[in-house]
Amino acid sequence: MFSNKKWRKGTDTACVFVHAGAGYHSVAYEITHLQACSDAASMGMKVLRGGGSAVEGVELALKCLEDREITNAGYGSNLAMDGVVECDAVIVDHDGRSGGAGAVAQIKNPISLARLLLDFSATQLSLRRVPPNLLVGQGATDFAWEHGMKIMPFESLVSPAAKERWTRWSQDLRAAERKEMEATNAHYGPSPAQSDIDVGHYQPALPADRPRRQYTDSLAQALYNDAQPISPPQSDEPPPLDSPPSRRSSRQYAYNGQQHTLPNANEEYTDPDGPPYVPTRPSAHHLANSTQSAAQTYSAELQGITQPSRVTQPMHLEFDDDSVYEHDQGYVSPATQRRLWSERSSDSGGARSPDGVPLPPTMVPTSLATDYNLDQSLLAEMSNNQQYPPRAPSLAPSAMEEDLITDTVGAIAIDIYGNIACGASSGGIGMKHRGRIGPAALVGIGAHVVPTAMDEDRTSVATVTSGTGEHMGTTLAASTCSDRVFYSHRATSTGAMEVVNEDEAIKGFIENDFMGHPSVKNSQSAGAIGVLSVKRIEDGAMLFFAHNTDSFALASMSSDDRTPSVVMSRNHGSGSIAQGGKFYKFKRRKS
Repeated sequence: MFSNKKWRKGTDTACVFVHAGAGYHSVAYEITHLQACSDAASMGMKVLRGGGSAVEGVELALKCLEDREITNAGYGSNLAMDGVVECDAVIVDHDGRSGGAGAVAQIKNPISLARLLLDFSATQLSLRRVPPNLLVGQGATDFAWEHGMKIMPFESLVSPAAKERWTRWSQDLRAAERKEMEATNAHYGPSPAQSDIDVGHYQPALPADRPRRQYTDSLAQALYNDAQPISPPQSDEPPPLDSPPSRRSSRQYAYNGQQHTLPNANEEYTDPDGPPYVPTRPSAHHLANSTQSAAQTYSAELQGITQPSRVTQPMHLEFDDDSVYEHDQGYVSPATQRRLWSERSSDSGGARSPDGVPLPPTMVPTSLATDYNLDQSLLAEMSNNQQYPPRAPSLAPSAMEEDLITDTVGAIAIDIYGNIACGASSGGIGMKHRGRIGPAALVGIGAHVVPTAMDEDRTSVATVTSGTGEHMGTTLAASTCSDRVFYSHRATSTGAMEVVNEDEAIKGFIENDFMGHPSVKNSQSAGAIGVLSVKRIEDGAMLFFAHNTDSFALASMSSDDRTPSVVMSRNHGSGSIAQGGKFYKFKRRKS
């Protein structure tokens, strides 16, 4: 299973790196974002320490982020135009093989479906059929159900805060359309009244989409009266978790001209007149004992629908003691850290605040208030073990400053055998068209791995991205960035390549390959991007990150660390690029 196990014999260092999306992370919720990153890194490391693969570490870290309401992935994601959560996810292993799911509804953890597709892509099918590694929409939901995954009711993945945003945006959209129609009527004369379907609020109701349409109609009731709260779904009972995908309005199928009932995923087929039917099960992951224990503990914590994330204990977050991020200024790059490693008797350098002020290696919430201007009353609530942040609907912007994170979360892992893997997950942009595929489902755009090269350092690179999905698609963001970091190249204005260090390469990617691309320069949409890239060489792992958004939340951890290092990178705006990094030196067992 682990192709690089031999050349890394005697090395026991694993690493995990996560980010919670690029955008604007409000100062009021900064602690919550950093706690989510810290928990995700810790969960991924539990698997890696037990001998689990890098793919397993990525999957578990992203599942942790998907189950946090505050991230735009899994539960609590932005809603599509019809009020349904549709998610994207992709996972890539050390050989560059991938599994992805796009615009998939009713799946609690899309990254697990992507992992299932990755594993399934290596199977042999009859008649030389090629197994899929990317499925979208209802086909992806069907595949998940056929392979034993739970299919959730539509409303179970909608958080109170996401529903509030959808209601507000829907009302804004209606108001804008009315204004546009009035202007058109004033110029051309009155036109026939348009229905909700005509103006694009909902998709045509196909017979197979009846459950989804009924759910959307229940959400839409509040939109006819702006003063009324949203009504609960008008259904008798929510479908059972193991019910088949919603498009099967009646769970029947035809065989030899007769109708037969399709069983639930946990039931055995007993119809004597029909063909034998046995739902396919995903293969079990073979983990070490400690890995199984960690996975079982995590699975037990996620029974049912995860509620909005809260910090109920005083937090002790260790800030990245080697990362330095500044804005349009120099910083200590991972390459420099590696050169200085032997000269350092203890950790030094220190993370820096957005103003360039060095921060201590370990920080508690009180220090955060000083350096990040967090409200002291909120920190006092955490110290008193009170819920933080308050549970929705108090997450509304009228109560506190609102987050503006509408994009992908990602993770990169290196296991103890030297294999690297990465993955991404996202709920996509709010009010998107049904079926829209975002970068988090696409290898080379949302996530990419350059497999191990046959050089003396056995170098490999993994990159995950976050930002404006359509722009990242046209620029092949993850693939292009990985190549720039791998070869330490930067594109010049003439199109030639010049050799630079890796931190200059990743900054040059954003400036030239992304922002300088004609499709981005000539677009009416903003070119926002955040990049997390890891270059693994023989003696260590070099972390690089850069973003032109207001903020970028990250965490990193090695198996030698007691707790993850977390950082909220912020920039000065005005098109500036904030960046930073860290070098993790691999340790080897003494022979």
